[in-house]
Amino acid sequence: MADERILPAWMLSVSPPLFLTGMAHDDYLGLARAFGRQFGNIDAGFIVFPVWTLEREGIPAIIRTQYLEHAAEYPRHCVRFICNSPKESQLLQAQGLPATLVNHNVTISETTFHPSPDVPVEFDAVYNTRFIPEKRLHLCALVPSVAYLTYVQKLAGRQAQFEEVYRRVVDGKPNHVLLNSLENGVPVSLGYDQINLQLARASVGLALSAVEGANYASMEYLLAGLPVVSTPSLGGRDVYFDPDYCIICDPTPAAVRDAVAALKARNIPREEVRARTIAKVAGDRSRFLALADEVLSELGAPSQFGGKDWPFRHWSSVRWHPYSYYMEQYEAAGGLGEDEMSE
Repeated sequence: MADERILPAWMLSVSPPLFLTGMAHDDYLGLARAFGRQFGNIDAGFIVFPVWTLEREGIPAIIRTQYLEHAAEYPRHCVRFICNSPKESQLLQAQGLPATLVNHNVTISETTFHPSPDVPVEFDAVYNTRFIPEKRLHLCALVPSVAYLTYVQKLAGRQAQFEEVYRRVVDGKPNHVLLNSLENGVPVSLGYDQINLQLARASVGLALSAVEGANYASMEYLLAGLPVVSTPSLGGRDVYFDPDYCIICDPTPAAVRDAVAALKARNIPREEVRARTIAKVAGDRSRFLALADEVLSELGAPSQFGGKDWPFRHWSSVRWHPYSYYMEQYEAAGGLGEDEMSE
């Protein structure tokens, strides 16, 4: 039976197979274990990133156990880890794991997210986030005007959670506005191009959770030219922040209000925020491409990425699909001839 759980991945190469893949569920090697179960011990590479902070007790040791077990069963697989923060890299390296600092927000596309100068600014801030308690939307309460962008996961209880947070945070507040339309009480998800245009309607982007992963929205704000107000957090979203246009404030409504006002007053041009962010990302992108070529070399394949500019500008973020989707994608792309099947 096909595995219909979902996880994020990109297929970077077909021959040999090479995937950028996120940790999901209890699969701390991302797609590697499922790929091995389906295709056996063939030459294959997996560059694995955390979707949630690794700064949790016991998690690095679990990753080490899975890595060693996988290496014993599939010795022709090459697994490498990229981490969203220096601390995460240190934690995995302390376990003897091959880990390097490359925040996976490098995958956000500056082609998709960019300033939209013809869009009038209407709101003090925008918060692109799920309506769940962990995102701490209540910290927006004192910001004079806030636009919200969201989506609801197809998981049990998520719609009820959205409705509760929406009633508490947005409903009845004329200057706090959900930009998604509602159908049967559920927000209609927006495409990336639509999100980019909606971001342009605000002066500042908000990221207010205490713990998560790298936080795609924070990078989308920066590439769209918005300064960012954040609270202290684990997960690595601050790696590309700059104090000139990013403020990490106390997790209180008053502090968030004051930080938004301060960034608005600085009035830093959006093209400057964007250009400086792209410059910060460039080094990590080069390291990622070099790592991809190192994995290919270990698999006995020639380099595919060396000396190239970032080849993934038209892909934005690493999207989630069922495990089976990636197996079918690999086969449809011409992977796994009969002579490659292992016993």
